[in-house]
Amino acid sequence: MSKKNSKPSTNNQVLTTINWETVYSDLSTRTAKVLRQARIHPEKLPQMTDGEILAIEGIGDKGLEEIRNKYPAGEKIELKQEEIKPKTTEEISKTDRSQWPANKRHLFRNGKKIKTARTQVDKNKLYQPKEAIELLKKVNIAKFNATVTLHLNLKERLPKVEINFPYSTGKTKKIEIATDSTIAKIEKGQLDFDILIATPQMMPKLAKYARILGPKGLMPNPKMGTVTNDPEKKKKELEGGKTIIKSEPKFPLMHVNIGKIEQKTEELVANLQTVIDAVKPKNILSATLASTMSPGIKVQI
Repeated sequence: MSKKNSKPSTNNQVLTTINWETVYSDLSTRTAKVLRQARIHPEKLPQMTDGEILAIEGIGDKGLEEIRNKYPAGEKIELKQEEIKPKTTEEISKTDRSQWPANKRHLFRNGKKIKTARTQVDKNKLYQPKEAIELLKKVNIAKFNATVTLHLNLKERLPKVEINFPYSTGKTKKIEIATDSTIAKIEKGQLDFDILIATPQMMPKLAKYARILGPKGLMPNPKMGTVTNDPEKKKKELEGGKTIIKSEPKFPLMHVNIGKIEQKTEELVANLQTVIDAVKPKNILSATLASTMSPGIKVQI
């Protein structure tokens, strides 16, 4: 058959593509924008590992938690009609560019560099912490100061844990003490803080916003010390390096940023060990270390 007469075959199927203007309307504006720009299809999210989602530029722990709440692992996703746009005959005959990532950085998962990096990691070996971090530095392919994250598979979901990292984790959290101005911002959907501290007297005013703050892990809690008569003291403690870590809302998984890839190995080892000691080895089934662009490395606990 000549190329001139050949036509693209559709196998009698109606090809559809995502309407990126309406998809992810159930997520926050920032998270939705990142997923749209990265051209991540909703049906793929439940099949992606937490590490793969965190590898998306612009998605952090809060974004991962939000995504898992709406798109649980293993769940089948059916798109709403307004999120699906039928292709025209002309579109079928052309290369489907709707599947391309908005940024070439997201092509790294199946690129030559990441494949080469994977060959240097023994999937069946448990590496000692220092050995794991040294290997992580070796296989890192990012051209920026990538974040190093420890992923823990726990025996069961754990309550929040408060720890003090001995060294910087490379991430500064914005801490806010609840006031009437804070409530005004919440009403406008401006949640520009990572931790919210409140006095007992302020809690009744915040109670009506529990549905907004709760799912995002921002609701002050007496058990975590974020409800206190001395909020200024608590704020100074948290700004001084004290960090709150927690497992996922529905799954016994924990993801903790322990630093940046360009930090000294000794600092990353110390931060890693701090997390392990706080969570306790008896509660951990497995631990995997990874940077923003790297294969996972199993760590010996």
